[in-house]
Amino acid sequence: MLHIKKFVLLLVCCGFLFSANAQTDQQDYNNIKPFSGNKAFRKFSIGVNVGVLRPSVVIGGTNNFYNNQTTLGYGANIRYQFNHYIGLQADYLGGTLKGNQNGWPGVITPTVSSFKTNLTSALDLAAVFTFGNINFLKMKNSIIPYITAGLGTASYKVKIVKAGSTTEEDFDNGNTENNTFVPVGLGLKFNLSELMNLDLGYRMNFVDKDDLDGYAVAYHKDKFSYGFIGLEFSLGNQKKPRMLFDNPVARLNNNLQTQIDTISNQVKGLSTDTDGDGVPDRFDKEPNTPTGCPVDAHGVTRDTDGDGVPDCKDKELVTPTQCQPVDADGVGKCPEPDCCKAIRDTLAAMNACNLNLPSITFKSNRTALTSDAKAMLATVASQMKSSANCKIVITGYPAASKASQASCNKRLQAIQSYLTETEGISADRIQTNCQVGGGDVNTVDLLAQ
Repeated sequence: MLHIKKFVLLLVCCGFLFSANAQTDQQDYNNIKPFSGNKAFRKFSIGVNVGVLRPSVVIGGTNNFYNNQTTLGYGANIRYQFNHYIGLQADYLGGTLKGNQNGWPGVITPTVSSFKTNLTSALDLAAVFTFGNINFLKMKNSIIPYITAGLGTASYKVKIVKAGSTTEEDFDNGNTENNTFVPVGLGLKFNLSELMNLDLGYRMNFVDKDDLDGYAVAYHKDKFSYGFIGLEFSLGNQKKPRMLFDNPVARLNNNLQTQIDTISNQVKGLSTDTDGDGVPDRFDKEPNTPTGCPVDAHGVTRDTDGDGVPDCKDKELVTPTQCQPVDADGVGKCPEPDCCKAIRDTLAAMNACNLNLPSITFKSNRTALTSDAKAMLATVASQMKSSANCKIVITGYPAASKASQASCNKRLQAIQSYLTETEGISADRIQTNCQVGGGDVNTVDLLAQ
């Protein structure tokens, strides 16, 4: 038995050393899809443990011996984890149980004064129910509580010392006793690494006979307990996570967050407009349009006469084809006919922004447009349509408070939305400006740009 104890201690020491030096190249656990079964996990483990044995249990009950002693026990196990909640574990337990009647307070002297049971082997198969795998508080599970229940068979030999004697003798002529027992236990498993975990537990074992301590009493069955600390080593592909400590909620959360981040980046890419021409980069065929140059729906600078000079730089907006090519200012080389002068004058008149723009008054704290305000805006839209190159600035004068500034923004947005959505005015012809302290807080001015 001494050799077995040394072997167990050696395995424990080797386990710590192996865990400290093990290098595992784990895969991304987030790639494990929900409801895909248990093939993506490590499910087998083996373990060794040492602890203390007592011929009694923590929940009490009757005992044949007044003084139950604490002795060394040792064991090993192999476990298979079916899912996050239940596993099946086979256990081996060995050691020695002792007890005596020292300090017996009773009147009737017991017929046996002490016993020593050599527990050759206690083999059992038990279901292990784990809790806490689904953890909404932490991404990684560090501690897993569990309870166990099963059925086993124990082999043991008993030696006793009868009352009034000091000589130890064999119980039942030295025959090996073989009896079934029911193990019930609980414990905690601590995650030490991807290879190993610490097992701290306590098991109560209820024997189906009254010969474990060599002292038979009518209607009494013996029991013993085992409190232990052990190491469990996960078997299988080290790139796979252990099912025992897996947190499926964390994997699902990471998977969803990755998708959210991906979509957010894609949406951000759709709204990025580097040159500020109103056309997102993804759809902009001219991503470096000069500032202030109007563009078409594809983000290309407008060139009304097709002379190669954009309208914003063209000093001769409509150059006849026969007068092209043009110089850097978009001016053709042919003499200007009377008709062209008339056209130029007309365009100049169109470009003149002689707009008669009103001011719109809102009632206190109101942001919605009244019917009178809409009528005035319809007139403004009609003037803007007649002067295609004119732009306006909608200016409000909020107080310094955040509430007043928020109200100003809503009023300006209401006016701009009405002009663009109802009256069909292009949004690039309208600017808004909330100017703190520049005028009456309930008045919005429309100014030509």
